[in-house]
Amino acid sequence: MTPKANVLLVDADAESARIQSGILTRAGHRVVSVDRAALALERMRGHNFDLVIVAVELPDGGGIEVLSRFKEASPETPVAVSATRPEVDATILALRKGAYDFLRKPVSEDLLLGLADKAAEIKQMGYERRRALEELHSEKVKNFELRRNLQGQYAFNAILGKSPKMKQIHDLLQEVTATDSTVLVMGESGTGKGLLARILHYNSLRADRPFVEANCAVYSEGILHSELFGHEKGAFTGAVKQKKGRFELAHSGSIFLDEIGDISPATQLMLLRFLQERRFERVGGEETIEVDVRVIAATNKNLQEGMERGSFRNDLFYRLNVIPIHIPPLRERVEDIPTLGMEFLERVSKKTGKSMRGFSSEAMEVMTRYSWPGNVRELENVLERTVILSKGDLIEFSDLPPNLKDGAVEGAEVKLSLYENERLYILKTLAECNWNKKLAASVLGINRSSLYSKLKKYDIGRGPSSN
Repeated sequence: MTPKANVLLVDADAESARIQSGILTRAGHRVVSVDRAALALERMRGHNFDLVIVAVELPDGGGIEVLSRFKEASPETPVAVSATRPEVDATILALRKGAYDFLRKPVSEDLLLGLADKAAEIKQMGYERRRALEELHSEKVKNFELRRNLQGQYAFNAILGKSPKMKQIHDLLQEVTATDSTVLVMGESGTGKGLLARILHYNSLRADRPFVEANCAVYSEGILHSELFGHEKGAFTGAVKQKKGRFELAHSGSIFLDEIGDISPATQLMLLRFLQERRFERVGGEETIEVDVRVIAATNKNLQEGMERGSFRNDLFYRLNVIPIHIPPLRERVEDIPTLGMEFLERVSKKTGKSMRGFSSEAMEVMTRYSWPGNVRELENVLERTVILSKGDLIEFSDLPPNLKDGAVEGAEVKLSLYENERLYILKTLAECNWNKKLAASVLGINRSSLYSKLKKYDIGRGPSSN
């Protein structure tokens, strides 16, 4: 007979508590439900519970305090913490304090019953099995810490640049991350389409699920089918075992289809069917597989022209183009170059251990007049090479590669508005002064309060330093 658990449910949300209690009771588990931290601690003194499920927010104190008190009194009792929208830092704190799991409400029936069944088994465990459980818990903490690091790496501000065009993208992303809508990212090579896709994923409700990437341009048609949808053993020569495709691996997470404009008509048809039905068959297989994934596609091609030529399906384009995001090339937002330059300079300095103060005015002038055909990726690569080869701690005109200097001299001058010119001039001055605002105000010939007013007016955020 399957053992049953004594469960303490601590939740001020009456409807949530009623549903969870009903699920557990119908399965034969015994449930005590309270809506206050004080009541939970009182019940703890008079009962032996096999499982505690406590909400983070309670009227008379946080669920983390209840968690701590329970783990002090009964270290072996599994305590799960729940929240409507768990935050990564709160999750890590709970796990470090001994939480068995962190649940997103509403908790599914399968997960709830699985926890109760596991709790009933734990009380019958011997020492070795409990030790194994502790090791599993330690791995869970590491996984959440990794997730937090990824979210930090791909935070909204990872989209470098604060020009009006990039601010529009930033604002749009904050709206889009809360949805599961398909996103089509367009832009030239090197503008940061892959970075944007990761920002979308790691700031969404799917952040703790897989992020799977597939570059559609690097595979032949037959191999791409197998990469995306998987194959069965014996489906073709060399298919010695079953293989799951990228869509299957991305289940419950996000898939990033890079260079979507390069796929063949046959693959376009398969992808269209998936977007319509959210199901597919592996190559050589008959079983229909359904998955739940968010699709983020990217291209550096003009898909409108592709539709006119007949090389890209109209119906597929409209399925992909639910939320279109166009990343402008760097030459169309030159006012971002000083900010980008300082960010990359700081990043490369940390990587190489070589301290750099910033850019000379001549070097920054060249950088803002160059057309940057490789966009942000080219800027980052140029600065890494320049830092490594530079003799001093300030990037000078002579440190820049010849093609940059020649391109700046020969390139067409970019015409900016008065607003953009003043904003760019302030950014350049800040970069040259290593973001020392007192020094920058002196160079600009204004007082610090006037500089701060202009920083607010032009939406210029904090730089690497803030004197």
